[in-house]
Amino acid sequence: MILTQTNARYLGSGTDATVCVKITGVTGNATNWTKLDHFFRNDFERDTTEQYTVEHDGEQVDEPMIVQLKLTGLLQSDSWLCDDVIVEYIGQHFEFPVFDWIERDEVSVTRGDATLPQNVSNAQCRKLRAEEIAKNLNKFEWQPHPESDKELSWGVNRYMKAANYFELPSILSRTQGQLELAAGSGLTIALHMGTNLFKNLFCKLKDLNDYRQLYSKTGFDDPMFIDDWKTDKEFGRQVLTGISPLAFERCCKIPEYCGITNEHVSGLLADGKTLESELKAGKIYIADYSDTFDIERNDIPGSDKKFICADCVALFYVNPNGDFLPIAIQLCPNEEETIHTPKGNEHDWLLAKMYFRASVRSTHEWIYHYLQTHGVSETFCIAMFRNLPRNHPMYKLLRQHLRTAPAINTDGRLLLVPKGSLANKASHLNAPSSVRKRYKTFKLQHIDIPKCLKCKGLDDPNLLPNFHYRDDALDVWNAIKQYVANVVNYHYTCDKDIVDDYELQSFMFDTAHEGFGWQDNNLRGVPDKLNTRDELVDMTTIIIFASTAQHAAVNFGQMETYRFIPNAPGSMILPPHKRGEADEKRVMDSLPGVVVSSILISFSFALSEYAKDEIFLGDVPDRLFTDPKVIEMQVAFKKELVKLQSKFEERNKKLKYPYTYLFPDKIPISIAI
Repeated sequence: MILTQTNARYLGSGTDATVCVKITGVTGNATNWTKLDHFFRNDFERDTTEQYTVEHDGEQVDEPMIVQLKLTGLLQSDSWLCDDVIVEYIGQHFEFPVFDWIERDEVSVTRGDATLPQNVSNAQCRKLRAEEIAKNLNKFEWQPHPESDKELSWGVNRYMKAANYFELPSILSRTQGQLELAAGSGLTIALHMGTNLFKNLFCKLKDLNDYRQLYSKTGFDDPMFIDDWKTDKEFGRQVLTGISPLAFERCCKIPEYCGITNEHVSGLLADGKTLESELKAGKIYIADYSDTFDIERNDIPGSDKKFICADCVALFYVNPNGDFLPIAIQLCPNEEETIHTPKGNEHDWLLAKMYFRASVRSTHEWIYHYLQTHGVSETFCIAMFRNLPRNHPMYKLLRQHLRTAPAINTDGRLLLVPKGSLANKASHLNAPSSVRKRYKTFKLQHIDIPKCLKCKGLDDPNLLPNFHYRDDALDVWNAIKQYVANVVNYHYTCDKDIVDDYELQSFMFDTAHEGFGWQDNNLRGVPDKLNTRDELVDMTTIIIFASTAQHAAVNFGQMETYRFIPNAPGSMILPPHKRGEADEKRVMDSLPGVVVSSILISFSFALSEYAKDEIFLGDVPDRLFTDPKVIEMQVAFKKELVKLQSKFEERNKKLKYPYTYLFPDKIPISIAI
């Protein structure tokens, strides 16, 4: 007897073609190709399980080892998304996870046991693995080398060769919920933007409060912090535990190009303290955007001028109450007159904070969001599909966290990143220029969160209290790492198993040399080989966290943070002001206005949505692992995440504004938006 299961989550997963099966046993003998069909019944419909009998009159097949599937008949050009095949033989059930599209070529799968290549004793299974990898090397092609910087792939990490979503392999396609989200997001952007422009284009924004119209008229409430957004405490909170939580670091020495002195901040520190003493005490933190000076600025729509982005530096102070407060912002390097503090006039200080937040917003979008989550996940994804067969334990562990990145990124390279895209044109910093600049200095350490926090001096809760991102991220990181370690150590009994796993080594070599170092031979800290189980655990944890928790931390709060434009403008119009130059009119004239603001708000909303069928961290949509012991590990992982959820919720009861971005039930298992 044979059971087949057709997928439920994808449109078109069923088929009207004729499905045939061939079963090879441990003896090497195989059945004939057998048509699976129930007379006068519509077989293989979406979300159905079918039962068939396969008869064989030839030499004994014995226990099933390989199942082959193909489509035939008049509709053989159709496709079928098969989740699972279960073969019953002499009272025993043998599971063959497929979770793939059966299309033009036949698909061959072995039992669900996760195996290392060096441990595969069956010659046919070894051959099948090699054939699968050879086929995937052609199926999952790297983007060709660019000929000039006119191409988006110039100077960045490598991605899938596909001109658009429809050129991607079917295994990378979206679920129905993700398709609806992608289509709905595009429609929402158009409708939201159109409504804003229709209702507000001829209205004058007379004061900052008028910017609320740009979202309220399309049905959105005020962000939770609307009553506090001007305060320094709220400004500091959004830097500390907002959606760009790694964009600052502990300051041990004031940079030479930064002219902020003790005189500027006197009266803003604790009694008897100086800037020098608080630097030594670890109480001063810096957010430095001075290196944006050579990043291309975008043209202001409808103007012959370019947007302004301040190459600013901001200092923050942890006061005796544990508050994280801004104490000085220098808008232009080496220009003392552009240093502003809370001691200055109200408009000078408010406008300086706006310039700073505008710089944060662009860098957040293209670097911390796009490059360090979307971009790296796709590179790991393509290398995984090219080098790891479906029965490899690391394929089974990583697939659900990486599979969706190429689809959204391919759309992004058409609709968001190019110079002429609306999302790019509404931002003051050009997206390709930003990513290329930052990728030159990108290192794997930047997405290794514990190392990154330590390197930035953000790891000590005694020096930096109330850093909820750090606390929650490390908890989730450790939960992921423990789960990964359990799976790795179960399948790899010693370090020699790592060294001898030539499929794993090929994955790492392809990732490092063809994925990250493909243009300049700079591997950026990505190892091209692994020698120990600990190294594999660390590498896998980095990959999973970037594709799940880190993306959640920097993505889903965008609409909340960015819809009130004065709180975080995506672009500025006038040059940075000097002390004494700002008044209410100067503040209003510096902001981007209705058209650009409408574009920014619309894209923030689209990027902050969850799919209707979203799967969250700890849940397992595809039963790739069939071993009961690994399934127990998955259950234990889920239980640990539930405990963390309760811990975070309890902490939030004491907060005015709860930090929820890293709630496990808000962390999708992969990047799909």
